[in-house]
Amino acid sequence: MSQTLLELVQNYFGGDTVRQTSTALGENESGIGTALRSIIPLVLGGLFARSQQPGGSSELFGMANQAHSSGILGNLSSLLGGMSVNSSAPATDGGLLNRGAEMLRSVFGSHYTTAVEGVSQQAGVRTSTTSSLMNMAVPVVLGLLGKHAADNHLDANGFSSYLSSQKGSIMGALGSLPGGLGTVLSGLGLGAAATGLGNAASATAHNVGNTVSAAANRTGDAVRNTARDVETTAATPSRWPWLLLLLAGLAALFYFMRNCNKEPENTAAATTETPMADTTMAAAPAPAAAAATGRYDEASGNYIYDTGSNADITLPDGTVLNVGSNSFESRLFNFLNDANQTVSDDKTQGWMSLDRVYFNTAKSTLTAESQAQLKNLAAILKAFPNATVKLGGYTDNKGAADMNLTLSADRANAARKAVMDSGIDASRVTAEGYGQEHPIATNDTPEGRAQNRRVDVRVTKK
Repeated sequence: MSQTLLELVQNYFGGDTVRQTSTALGENESGIGTALRSIIPLVLGGLFARSQQPGGSSELFGMANQAHSSGILGNLSSLLGGMSVNSSAPATDGGLLNRGAEMLRSVFGSHYTTAVEGVSQQAGVRTSTTSSLMNMAVPVVLGLLGKHAADNHLDANGFSSYLSSQKGSIMGALGSLPGGLGTVLSGLGLGAAATGLGNAASATAHNVGNTVSAAANRTGDAVRNTARDVETTAATPSRWPWLLLLLAGLAALFYFMRNCNKEPENTAAATTETPMADTTMAAAPAPAAAAATGRYDEASGNYIYDTGSNADITLPDGTVLNVGSNSFESRLFNFLNDANQTVSDDKTQGWMSLDRVYFNTAKSTLTAESQAQLKNLAAILKAFPNATVKLGGYTDNKGAADMNLTLSADRANAARKAVMDSGIDASRVTAEGYGQEHPIATNDTPEGRAQNRRVDVRVTKK
């Protein structure tokens, strides 16, 4: 039997993750583990509640794809770096943490404080630790959702159905939380399944700072098996105005926060970045550098670039690469080795196409001949230890746009993994998929489509 989403998240936050997180946050492993056992159901419940709101499922589908394409599941160190009590360096994936905080606060509203204080008291950790863990959990959950959607080729409707199928296990986990923590989500549109909250449902969510068990004692045994969600409130007409106002306020708050953070697209003035700041889940417009000359190989379906005559490149650490004079490696080396060339603040600039990296048709599996160039990329990064790069995946326009976005992300992350397997730290190479956007050639011919199926590289720090 396949694992539930709850089980996937619990497995992700296993022993190694707990140890790393406890070190980063300066807490003991036992406290972190206890806190996560409550935080995981709360985060899943919050995201599920959002999916039940108008437009929520579609938005989560897009965010899940973007989280997966960012490679966050294989780059936990970047999130932990931003939370470390011993580091003043900004998190590589700080944008993901910010989006996690935004998402939870918009769904929980004033009950966010209740959840944080309740978990902190129960686990014996600082409230700042609980907030950090909750914010970190959101992009991880979204990344796991995006991976599931990619692995199972789910479109938006399939994604929505999958989320709906997880309702029972999520509600059951909320109902099992100690101290009735699950009731902070009461009344947020969780539907009839919220009756699984059991005894915890007797608390009123506005009693900030009070434990749910104490509230249950005050309300009496008669209400201990009743969940205060939308359907049970329907049996008490006098409470409908309060519920409608709450839901309307939450929807308005989420809409406001989401649009305040929306970036204009396709304008250079709106896409500036500092080095390594483009690893948020929001995909930035990223046109590739102009394609080199070459030919279309009908047998393989690939575009074979003319990389020029071979010549030796001697890297600063003494490594010698024999590559084409117009190859990706030559252009990357020239950029990094020239002190007069700097990283542009315009994230639409500086992209270079990997000219010898290919994938099996409609898959994210790298072909054997692709490994050589990715090893060369790793060698160059080793020779320039301060450099960081971002990989951008692209497809042609055949097939559904959402599937192409996922495929492009998987391909970019496959290339990223190959570079990491050659000894490059995860914090130095990120990846994102852009789907069929920003073609460098026409999609009306096989030759043009072959050029558009590519992985590009941009230096984000020298």
